[in-house]
Parts: sequence; structure tokens; C-alpha cells
Amino acid sequence: MTTSAQAAPGLIRLDLLPPRVCAVVRQIATDDEEMQRLKTLGVCLGRRVELVKIGDPLILKVFGSRLGVSAALAANVSVEVCQPGHCALRETNCA
Repeated sequence: MTTSAQAAPGLIRLDLLPPRVCAVVRQIATDDEEMQRLKTLGVCLGRRVELVKIGDPLILKVFGSRLGVSAALAANVSVEVCQPGHCALRETNCA
């Protein structure tokens, strides 16, 4: 079951994150299969990500690695932008 991809107040969709901006994943609104795909890529709640390149696929940096994620899938991920000099990083595992 897919839920709404609308971001909560203070959050923005990952596909709308400006390039070279650090953010922390706070919400994922998608079905179990897509959720598992994101976890396999390392995109899970509490994980820091950076949008490297816009387009389709988006190029993300996660744990120092670059990966491609479709814009449609990224639209289901809401992130909190890190403030300059203070990252809201709270790394978690993708268990």
C-alpha cells in the first residue's frame, strides 16, 4: 500500500533537495517493496544523504558512495536539511 508522499512541516521531499546540500532522512512513505529497495541502497530513517546531481535518476551520496535513485522513488522520501555547521545527523542502521 502506497501512502501520501507529502512532506511534514519542516521537511522537504528528497527529489526537491538542492544539489550539494546535506540532509537526514526523516520519513519514507512508500510500499514495503520500495521501502526494502531503499534500505538495500542505504537510504533509511536517520541516514544522512546528499543530493549530488538532479535528474532522473537522482545521484545521491550515502556513506561516501554514490548511487542512483529514480526521481519518482525519491519523491516518497522526506528529509530534514542540515544547518550549516550543524548536521542533524543521527545515523541508524537499516535493520
